[in-house]
Amino acid sequence: MGGEVVPLLLVSNMPSKIKAMLVMARERRPPLLDALESCGVEVLSVCDCNEARRMFEAQPPVQVVVTDTALADGDWRRVLEIVVQGCPNIEVVVSLRLSDHALWMDVLEQGGYDVLAEPYQHKEVQRIVEAAAAKSYLRSNARYRRF
Repeated sequence: MGGEVVPLLLVSNMPSKIKAMLVMARERRPPLLDALESCGVEVLSVCDCNEARRMFEAQPPVQVVVTDTALADGDWRRVLEIVVQGCPNIEVVVSLRLSDHALWMDVLEQGGYDVLAEPYQHKEVQRIVEAAAAKSYLRSNARYRRF
């Protein structure tokens, strides 16, 4: 699947370690958590929309939110609402059990950044999360230089 291509930029002062929030039931986390951590991403994990909202209120900001399509108290759309209301510069990536072009288009149309489909390919996870983090950083900090 694809996301918005971030042009080659020199981003000054961008944090070297990406912070992401993973919104997913505990039993579904291990494969994606492993992929994120193997890419050097610092992960804050929560189980549902309510925990995500509380985490946004209590924790320093993250650059990316990765969410499951369905959660105990909502779905990816609810997570996207929470992010847009509280931290509109943060990018949201949706995790799918199976590749689904219609859902991918829906995610993009609703303002999500991209999707990750199982089975997770570590290089694809890294590519999408790094690009989303760069876009998040650029949206929140106007200080950058083009080559």
